[in-house]
Amino acid sequence: MNYHPLIIYFAVGALVSSYTAYFLYFTLLRRSDFTFYYALTNHAVSVIFSILAVLTGLSVAGTQYVQQKAPFIFLFPHKWLGIALAGYTLVTFVVLWIKQTELGRKWGILFSFVGLGLSLSVLIFGWLLRLIFF
Repeated sequence: MNYHPLIIYFAVGALVSSYTAYFLYFTLLRRSDFTFYYALTNHAVSVIFSILAVLTGLSVAGTQYVQQKAPFIFLFPHKWLGIALAGYTLVTFVVLWIKQTELGRKWGILFSFVGLGLSLSVLIFGWLLRLIFF
């Protein structure tokens, strides 16, 4: 059974909402602790889902059907961007968990922009693969 699409949609949904909430917190809502802790909670959930998404994605990539049908130009960046996103999610979660609201404004905005960019690029390459396959 292929659980990768289900898991990745949960992971990317949680990541996009988390990084958007971080962006809002570090730009406009600096006094609202709820926004930060909402983002941190989604970030914690997305760490688990992003690691599961990478593991299920690597198992799907090893099947013969995907190896025959998937174009290298879409599969290669999707796979490595997904691995990078999982690593980035884990590292930024550790930093944000330790620093919490004491993290500087510039670092928070940088974390949110890079996270949103990685999340959306993984999602776009995945949709391109989905359109080609099915």
